[in-house]
Amino acid sequence: MLLHLVEWAVSNSLNLRSLEKIDLTRELLENVEKTHSSFAVVMFSAGVLRSINRSGSSGFMHVKKSAEDRIETIASDLVLSRTNSFDFNIYQVLLLRFIALALARSGSVSYKPSLLVSLALALVTEVFPLQRIYNKILKFPEENWAAVLDEIKDHQSSFIFKDAGAITGVFCNQYASADEDSRSTVENIIWDYCRDVYLWHRQARLMLAGRGDMVMSEIEKIAESAFLMVVVFALGVTKQRLLNQETQLQTSVRILISFSCMEYFRRMRLAEYMDTIRAVIVSVQENESACVAFVESIPSYKDLINNDGSSILPKSEHLWSVDEVQTARIIFYMRVIPTCVDRLPTSVFKKVVAPTMFLYTGHPKGKVARYAHSVFVAFISSGKDPCPEEIIELKEQLVFYYIQRSLEGYPEITPFEGMASGVIALVRHLPAGSPSIFYCIQCLVEKASSMCSTVSVDDSDLWKNWEGELESSKKILDLLLRLLALVDIQVLPSLMKSLAQLMVQLPQNGQNMLLNQLYQQIAESDDVIRKPALVSWVQSLSYLCTQGTRDKKIPKLVGETSFASSTSIDGINARL
Repeated sequence: MLLHLVEWAVSNSLNLRSLEKIDLTRELLENVEKTHSSFAVVMFSAGVLRSINRSGSSGFMHVKKSAEDRIETIASDLVLSRTNSFDFNIYQVLLLRFIALALARSGSVSYKPSLLVSLALALVTEVFPLQRIYNKILKFPEENWAAVLDEIKDHQSSFIFKDAGAITGVFCNQYASADEDSRSTVENIIWDYCRDVYLWHRQARLMLAGRGDMVMSEIEKIAESAFLMVVVFALGVTKQRLLNQETQLQTSVRILISFSCMEYFRRMRLAEYMDTIRAVIVSVQENESACVAFVESIPSYKDLINNDGSSILPKSEHLWSVDEVQTARIIFYMRVIPTCVDRLPTSVFKKVVAPTMFLYTGHPKGKVARYAHSVFVAFISSGKDPCPEEIIELKEQLVFYYIQRSLEGYPEITPFEGMASGVIALVRHLPAGSPSIFYCIQCLVEKASSMCSTVSVDDSDLWKNWEGELESSKKILDLLLRLLALVDIQVLPSLMKSLAQLMVQLPQNGQNMLLNQLYQQIAESDDVIRKPALVSWVQSLSYLCTQGTRDKKIPKLVGETSFASSTSIDGINARL
């Protein structure tokens, strides 16, 4: 009210060119006494600034400077009086709000270090007061949560929250003109805020699960707005910091880490978000130390599964796969790591990335698990020719566990598309004749055989169409058939033999379906090197299936028992 009253009065003076009243306004600004209310002084100065900015006249800049200096003096005293970024008494809290609202409504304001810091503190403590809310949720008994919910809704309807966009805009404009020390100060405030929000929200969400869903929903509305503020600020930082070689890498890494902490609150596509990500990733992926710094910021495997950061929930109650805040952060890392995996030392990938990657290949949500598979694909595909021996050795070591981990969760957990991409990557990029490739094929054949053996051979329609219970096993068989065109010549004979041993033990309808698929696949092939061998092989396989069908009696398991007699199988193996 005072701001608009002063604006009206000063605007009239400016329009009437009443120099006497304008000089009086300047005298009032320059002769403020300590007994005067800081709140009134801030709003009076803001009203003067607003009226001068709206007038468009450059003849009253001396008055504007006096108004800016007066707000700066009060802001400077406030900044110097704080003990840390989030410790304010009620007087300081109100004054911080007044300064933020005043600057947001004043229009253009010259850069002042204390104004920049005040705006940063206002954003993280008053505009988006998540720490205060989380503290009440985590410390108050459940019967008091209704009062906290009312407080959250009151804040959402407050002037300062509604002006969040304008306050962020002024903050970013001040940052663009700031000196290096001031920039570093506010960057640390914002980046630390992102980290703290991640930690606070994890604990609050786990605590409120199933009991305070409405409270959590309202908290997340504020957090989503805070995420937008962080994105806009980060974009402004990239425009200033990435031009400086000395600060480029550190700034890029800190932005990525901060984005990972706030990833859970990203609910829409933002051009500013994508522009920032592209800008910082270009810097990080070209520098090994930056890649390592970013990757090593991933929460450790122990922290992921134990929730060591919680002082409220017992470890036994923490289930990593339902921690959506943590999962969103890990997804962010798994989206970025493939872009810089070529720069990662083998030891770092093995120690930091691999445990998390294998943990999340077993995540019950297929979308999440696919990201983990994409990290495996990126690593297996990485490296220049010739690839260093230690990288090849690690790749082959990881394949053994990857196949075990993937198949033990298939089809209930492991997404087939993710697993298939991993298998194709290792077949293409591991050295020819690698033991890991032979092991992979063996495991796939055994899994397909095991799954097929659980289905009754009497259901001819099921075997004819490979639907229902057989759909998952059919996908593995399709993958094995696809590998016929991908594996190197050293592995091809083993794959052909394993496939033949599996197919001859299937019911006739199942064999016919696969043989028809093989005929078509080989007929369409342009590979003049392996096509003759495949033609001969499929002809022999067709004959063996015909012969084997006549002797089948009782369906049995491959590796345990068999569809055909042991004598028949020995004969088939010999002919293969």
